[in-house]
Amino acid sequence: MAFSLLALAMFICIVVQVYLAGMALFGNPEAWNWHRTFVHMFEYISVILFFLGIFGKLSRWMIWGSLGLFLLFNIQYYTAHGIAGALHPVLALVLFWGSLALVRSSYPFLKRR
Repeated sequence: MAFSLLALAMFICIVVQVYLAGMALFGNPEAWNWHRTFVHMFEYISVILFFLGIFGKLSRWMIWGSLGLFLLFNIQYYTAHGIAGALHPVLALVLFWGSLALVRSSYPFLKRR
């Protein structure tokens, strides 16, 4: 159950993070500071999901998927500046869909309780 709730929390945080980037792009430049700061509040949820998946003996996809999201979070730091910047929003889409997939795959665990 903890895996499901944390996966949902991470998904919501990613949506908020994209919203903050949109706010910064389309009118409120101060939102860039919020965008840069907010990620530090949830970036390690995927590591916690990884360990919860191992200890909870969840499927390999859920375990390695959560670790993959952590790697994507780290790659985001390298694409935030310079020529690789065009990849930053693309990887944000991958993070969105990957976290949504984790939520959907963990949903049956919530229904059983």
